[in-house]
Amino acid sequence: MKALKRNILIVILVLIGGTSLSAQTDAERKFLASADSLNTQFLAAYNEKNYPAAEALCREIINFYDIHATQLSEGYAYFKYSGYYNMACVQAKQGKKQEAVTSLVKVLDSGKMEISYSKVVNDEDLKDILDAEALQPALKRLKETTDYLYILQNSPEYTRTQPTDSLPRIVYAQANDPDLMRVRDYFRLDSVAVASDEPATIKRILTYIHDKIRHDGQNGNPAGGNNSINFAEACKDGSRGLNCRGLATVLNECYLSMGIPSRVITCLPKTYINDCHVINAVYSSSLGKWLWIDPTNNAWVTDDQGNMLSIQEVRARLRSGQPVQVNEEANWNNEKKTTTEDYLYEYMAKNLFYLESWTRYGFNTESDRENPINYIYLQPTGCDSDQRNTRNLSVNDDRYFWQAPR
Repeated sequence: MKALKRNILIVILVLIGGTSLSAQTDAERKFLASADSLNTQFLAAYNEKNYPAAEALCREIINFYDIHATQLSEGYAYFKYSGYYNMACVQAKQGKKQEAVTSLVKVLDSGKMEISYSKVVNDEDLKDILDAEALQPALKRLKETTDYLYILQNSPEYTRTQPTDSLPRIVYAQANDPDLMRVRDYFRLDSVAVASDEPATIKRILTYIHDKIRHDGQNGNPAGGNNSINFAEACKDGSRGLNCRGLATVLNECYLSMGIPSRVITCLPKTYINDCHVINAVYSSSLGKWLWIDPTNNAWVTDDQGNMLSIQEVRARLRSGQPVQVNEEANWNNEKKTTTEDYLYEYMAKNLFYLESWTRYGFNTESDRENPINYIYLQPTGCDSDQRNTRNLSVNDDRYFWQAPR
């Protein structure tokens, strides 16, 4: 249950899209203040193992939402159904199996609260009710829509027989491009590089950018041009950061400025809910392959022997059940450790169903109005997503998508 026993005020603000307090109505502000107070009381009762009192508070939470529902925007429904979820937990702790099952089914059937299959089946509070027959249809639906590793493992294969000769080669600006030379000087990357050790240089530049610009997923990226210098200038006073796409854009131009081919890869789920993730694929000539590089998490991925892996290899190993692990140094904003289980088997398993690449990479690429880029969208055979960019070239051939740079 620990995934849901948290401050309701914070959870709701996240789920309604980071809406500022000033944008909320007076009714919503008053509701959140009372909601937070009720949730605090519930947490105290739960932690004291006073489960009857905790159950009564869950009912109060649910009734409180119902009384005020007409004054609230849609995202606040989370409040009611987190109440039902928590009530299922404390009812199960009291041995009230049928009541707990009924409460949990209301949550799973509502579609009003984002919760994954793994969170439910690994919740210690619910372990004694998960075999209930009445729960099985809802659990099956939840597994098929939110068990992201299961979804990835059961996705169709790629098809490598379609002709690709007419499709564009992916191209990369060279390090002597004047704008990329400015990038190299601006970030003083010569002082970061490791002589005669390309993989070490790739890691050093990753960590350097990760430490220099923090991740800020709640805000859009700065206006004035989608390029590394503009983005870094906007963030240099520490008052703001960049989202994952902004960080990948900065890192991409840094690698290109050092003569290392690099790509921005958008990693997308089968069904878009509330986010995707953007990372880099960086080509190591010494290793002869693309490498998984994630500036948001200072992360690369290895096999059980410590060999660095590509996005393609990580996806294949997750599908086949082979071991993968994130590097020990991986972290979010130097504040929270990034773990293999949460990052790869949960979050990135969700976001490896579809992959999107640009067709050319250079300075300020996504802001270039005179030479607009196309996007290449790699999808499993027979799967088409309505989230594709209108300028996408859709392919099922992973060998074409992961073509080596010339």
